Amino acid sequence: MRLNGEISYRNEEEEKEMCSFLPPPLPKQKLVVGYALTSKKVKSFLQPKLEGLARKKGILFVAIDHTRPLSEQGPFDIVLHKLTGIEWQQILEDYWRKHPEVTVLDPPDAIQHLHNRQSMLEGVADLNLSDCYGKVGVPRQLVITKDPLSIPDAVTKAGLTLPLVAKPLVVDGSAKSHELSLAYDQFSLSKLNPPLVLQEFVNHGGVLFKVYIVGEMIKVMRRFSLPDVNKHEILNNAGVFRVPRVSCAAASADDVDLDPVIAELPPRPLLERLGRDLRRRLGLRLFNIDMIREHGMRDRYYVIDINYFPGYGKMPGYEHIFTDFLLSLVQSKYKRRLSNS
Repeated sequence: MRLNGEISYRNEEEEKEMCSFLPPPLPKQKLVVGYALTSKKVKSFLQPKLEGLARKKGILFVAIDHTRPLSEQGPFDIVLHKLTGIEWQQILEDYWRKHPEVTVLDPPDAIQHLHNRQSMLEGVADLNLSDCYGKVGVPRQLVITKDPLSIPDAVTKAGLTLPLVAKPLVVDGSAKSHELSLAYDQFSLSKLNPPLVLQEFVNHGGVLFKVYIVGEMIKVMRRFSLPDVNKHEILNNAGVFRVPRVSCAAASADDVDLDPVIAELPPRPLLERLGRDLRRRLGLRLFNIDMIREHGMRDRYYVIDINYFPGYGKMPGYEHIFTDFLLSLVQSKYKRRLSNS
């Protein structure tokens, strides 16, 4: 069965609101978006098609010069950023205090929660979505900060079941922070390098759902993931095996013949509620959720990672989605000013 793997979710109220916001309020006025991005992110996100569409809609992307004070640049309507480091965070927070009229995507202190895999998933664990056509949780996990030799005993005391996925605790944007390993036996656990998070591996049919959030918009895509692990493999494998990033383990699964039970996208009400609750809890508008369905359990889902400002360039139609989102931010602010005047 061939299934289309990309679906956008937006409820009727959001559609009406977006329609009332667009097109831009002031055709002759440019919406200036200052961006502070890594060279890699600039290449993947600021593609010619995006910049061309943005110009037609009155949006101008301007690079922020890191060698000059931020207050001397602009003026900006929006600051779009994905840089790490305490120094940049301080610069941006100081700028925002002096220029509260500027929209910052997203607040640095909110982003910090996604730089640690322990705090990253806390908001998901606290959600109650039992009335939304499914249950969403996080795999059981254990944080190890030091002493590799203590890991086997810690895993036993925590009651975790092998195999375990080992992930670096800190997510700092580097390639190393996304290196994953799969540990099959107790003895090999002491070979891991803390600080890390050990997460129970959940069989999920080898398919992962990437749930992209852009403000109110939700777009879902399938990706191939790690294959299921059976009891025979657990008994006959030993050691720690390096694996690729789960979300990048293979090409898109959008146009591949898959078992419908595995390929079926999560229900719309579930994703709408999950996206809305996480936006509120995280205080973020640009992120994606890596989500799996437990194999054999149609309504049981797990969030295994949350990423700030993900690779939107891989999402079909992202140019229209992102430019509409930027315009809606300004329109919302303008609408609030009118209601308060």
